[in-house]
Amino acid sequence: MQDTTKIMLSPQELEIVKDTSWVLTKQQIIKKIYDLFHSQVPLLSKLFERAKETLPAPLLSTVPKISRGENYRNLPYVILDYPALFDKENIFALRTMFWWGNFFSITLHLSGRYKELYQANIIELLANSGKTDLNICLNDKAWEHHFEPSNYVPANSFSSEELTMQIHTRSFLKVAVKISLNQWNELETLLPEEYKKLVQLVS
Repeated sequence: MQDTTKIMLSPQELEIVKDTSWVLTKQQIIKKIYDLFHSQVPLLSKLFERAKETLPAPLLSTVPKISRGENYRNLPYVILDYPALFDKENIFALRTMFWWGNFFSITLHLSGRYKELYQANIIELLANSGKTDLNICLNDKAWEHHFEPSNYVPANSFSSEELTMQIHTRSFLKVAVKISLNQWNELETLLPEEYKKLVQLVS
């Protein structure tokens, strides 16, 4: 016999299920994120075009891809992958992410031949950058995006030797920056600044 308590609603849940305004507001916010991500594409194209001498040629002909979901750690998200090359062994991707209730992030993700190509330059730049908001992924799982200590650690918390060891011993390299949702109205300035920092790592 079915346990009806499992499908009964609390008073708070009942009020929410009768209220359409929060769903419509969520849809409006998601649309604004799509618009924001679309608006970054021309800037990203220019930044990577300027660095084309040091980049894999196929990267410059990739097309922007925006995707969304409802369940990264039980919460909605929107992702812009651009520019991005994905295959089983080799990844070069710049990923911009909005995670509901948490943050925006930008991640440079390299694996395979692209990691081998750029890791020495990235180590040198990060080791000499002093104060920075860039973070290094220490997780063995490539598709985790949270900024808990098990996943990301500030790059400037390592010595040059430690940084070299952390990067060389992993099959992929992810460098990321986190932007607070409280800075939403500053994103048109903040995103370009952070994109430039990450593009410099492969320039």
